[in-house]
Amino acid sequence: MRCTKKLLRKKKNESRGPCGSAKQVRLSKNGGKLVMWKQNGRELWLAGIWLMTAPLISRAQEPSPTASPVEAQAEEIVVSATRFDIPLDQSPASVSVITSEDIEQKQIQRVSNALREVPGLSVVQTGTAGQLTSVFTRGLRSEHTQVLLDGVPINQGLQGAFNFADLVTDDIDRIEVVRGPQSTLYGPRALAGVIQIFTKQGEGTPTIMLSGEGGSYDTFREWLESEGKIDQFDYSIGASRIDADNARPNNQYRNSAAIANVGWSPNEQFRIGSLFTYSLSDTGNPNTIFDPKPLDNFLTERWLIAPHIDFRLSDWWEHKLIVSYDHERQLNDPNQDGFVGPTRALFERTTIDYQNDLRPASWLTLTSGFFYSRVNAGQERPFVLQLFGPQPTFVSDHTQETAGFLQATATPIENLIFVVGGRFDHFNQFGNVWTYRFASSYKIDKTNTTFHSSVATGFSPPSSQD
Repeated sequence: MRCTKKLLRKKKNESRGPCGSAKQVRLSKNGGKLVMWKQNGRELWLAGIWLMTAPLISRAQEPSPTASPVEAQAEEIVVSATRFDIPLDQSPASVSVITSEDIEQKQIQRVSNALREVPGLSVVQTGTAGQLTSVFTRGLRSEHTQVLLDGVPINQGLQGAFNFADLVTDDIDRIEVVRGPQSTLYGPRALAGVIQIFTKQGEGTPTIMLSGEGGSYDTFREWLESEGKIDQFDYSIGASRIDADNARPNNQYRNSAAIANVGWSPNEQFRIGSLFTYSLSDTGNPNTIFDPKPLDNFLTERWLIAPHIDFRLSDWWEHKLIVSYDHERQLNDPNQDGFVGPTRALFERTTIDYQNDLRPASWLTLTSGFFYSRVNAGQERPFVLQLFGPQPTFVSDHTQETAGFLQATATPIENLIFVVGGRFDHFNQFGNVWTYRFASSYKIDKTNTTFHSSVATGFSPPSSQD
């Protein structure tokens, strides 16, 4: 699923007077006035040179046409609440949006830090950078929040939770947070809500940016970003590396990450592309100051590839297909004086997601789709303190999920929206599950107030660790 970019609000540039003992020269675009300020001690002089004739100056001073309030106000578009583009103020669910401008202005490096300001979310980090980081939506468990990257589920492990420790903001265009049950659209993991991350899509002349920074505790960060469009080919890539030793011994953190979103569009109706991500992190675990562990570390390697096709047959009929493969391996190597020896884990997932959007009328959108997921997860945890030597313990999980969903979104009058949807999931281990959702919203323009209401069901499938 791709996200339509929002309309940008135009801001008026304002110039101010001089400050400090500096010399400034500015050229005004309105009227062609050249103004120079200079401050030397207590003397301040201002010289203005008019470069245009009086008639031209008079015409330049005429008030320029201003945009209407509707045009001046940015209309923000969201996707995650309905799985298709819809104005934020018409969303049937409570949605918060974090844009790339917000991330850049606040210099946010990790997604977990960006989510700390979202209402209804609790972000818990167990230690310094690289340690387990969980997000809880409206007080429910972390595995009850579905995390998506360009429409691809990235929840991991045997429990289905997601660790935000290594997820950086490289090449991110926007983050949408939907609060409330969304199992009808996104499956059983969306019991509490959905966090969907959209990557950038290249456009315009290709650009490249290379930067680096450093700080205390031997902290260094380098990153590279490049995006653009060449003929019918567009790309957006990012790569970063962070190294930090932190304050205590064996508290180091090393993380290398790369992300790429490439695509080919022969026309406006068709685009084929692919998403690729890779991350490798090595985190030390110093334990407590009373029981330090100088060798304990946690290694995680993960990569994902997700080719996708977006095809619009007409203005009222669209198709989207995403196929993804997600691979993750973990190695936790603690000291041999404990009860548990080195732990190794492997996680593999293959998904197919098809979506069909049909608009038989201007006020009605029918969304249907098919979803398939196959997960293979295994964990080896040998016990080192046993009477007859180490005895390995294996935990494995092989699950398949097949689902179909249907949703109707109606806007009978302006500012009023109704959503009715249902989903059928079949699990090879847990049987069949039906879920449904009824939602609505209404906006009062005079007070800029929006009312939301919803009734929905959800299902959290058990895991091998329950």
